[in-house]
Amino acid sequence: MHPIVFLGVLSNGAAAAALAFPPSLTQGFRGGKIVYSAGKQAICANGVVSVPASATNTILNLSSPTTQFNATEIFQELLQAGSTLLQRAQGGTRTVQGTYGIAGNLCVPADSAKAGAVKTVEILTHGVGLEKSYWDIAPGYSYVDAAAVAGYATFAYDRLGVGQSDHPDPIQDVQAFLEVEILHGLAQLFRTKTIGGYGFTKIVGVGHSFGSIVQVGVNSKYPKDFDGVVLTGFTNTLANLPYTILANSPSIAALNQPSRFGKLPNGYLVHNDEIAIQEVFFRYPYFDPARKPATEADRANPATVFQNQVDRKDTYTFGEELTIGGVLKPAAEYTGPIDVVAGLYDYPFCLGNCSYPDNQLAKVQPALYPAADRTKSDIYLVPENGHCINAHQSAGKAFDQINAFLKRNGF
Repeated sequence: MHPIVFLGVLSNGAAAAALAFPPSLTQGFRGGKIVYSAGKQAICANGVVSVPASATNTILNLSSPTTQFNATEIFQELLQAGSTLLQRAQGGTRTVQGTYGIAGNLCVPADSAKAGAVKTVEILTHGVGLEKSYWDIAPGYSYVDAAAVAGYATFAYDRLGVGQSDHPDPIQDVQAFLEVEILHGLAQLFRTKTIGGYGFTKIVGVGHSFGSIVQVGVNSKYPKDFDGVVLTGFTNTLANLPYTILANSPSIAALNQPSRFGKLPNGYLVHNDEIAIQEVFFRYPYFDPARKPATEADRANPATVFQNQVDRKDTYTFGEELTIGGVLKPAAEYTGPIDVVAGLYDYPFCLGNCSYPDNQLAKVQPALYPAADRTKSDIYLVPENGHCINAHQSAGKAFDQINAFLKRNGF
């Protein structure tokens, strides 16, 4: 049991209840501190954890672009008809290994009774161009809050090369293969009670977009790591990836936002602007298009959710873009339940209509999880929603469906 008791006033610029928390909640974190989730339904340990990982990466015969013209040309050549760039870039393999600093938030229910009864932790892996706050945007738009109310712990983290996590070489190191090993390493840390000190008995992997691809990669290589899987913003095909890359207009991060990313190598990228972000991630009019600057005080105002995500756009790498297909393999030996959730108007995986010519989510389980129990698995098309599920006004419907799926399966 981990008693959590409200005691006083937390100094965060607004009146709030302070809390006594189990000292072990920050176990395993460097610089760990205690914060609330957006809607104060969860109490979170925030900091950096050390994750040992070793991956067999691809040696990419690709130099870091020197200008935006150079970066754009690389993608033009990659996506042109009859392109051989990917084949020519293959230079064999190399082992990449180390202990990586991964920033994350371990959150447990603020309700002391629910916190004491927690047995399941969900590891949340975000997609390209996002960071861990995607899971905790604002009240009503927070998966972390919804999970806490349902009695679950969550660990949302910045993937390698994103946010407050380490930023190694963006071409040779930060590839999809190493991202898979990082997630595997996190699962092992929770299995051994290294993070947070809780004796979690079950681990659920929840991915979004590229994070779902990473999740599939782990399930394929390490089928026993996770007891349950939720794949959001995802179907089983990468056929639409070229359209998505072009719509995002990949920009060198250091040139696009020098105040935030000016010290990063030119192999780190960001989506160009809010139009590029809307085209791929958001479906109008199902989000609030207000353009007020997003500040910490504004986070409680749902009118700033779109701009919040624009302002918090984050990095991805050439290495990831060129290796993404290498980890999307069937998880033939994974036997747990899966839940596949996508916005009806998801663009990256459905070209804007996941119901055409039929429900595209129904194809995921037979194609990628042939051994999963179909009687326990589920799919859900979120109405009035696009790719960035959590930032649309119907996000709560997705949260409710996921929690119901988990409850049905005994998590």
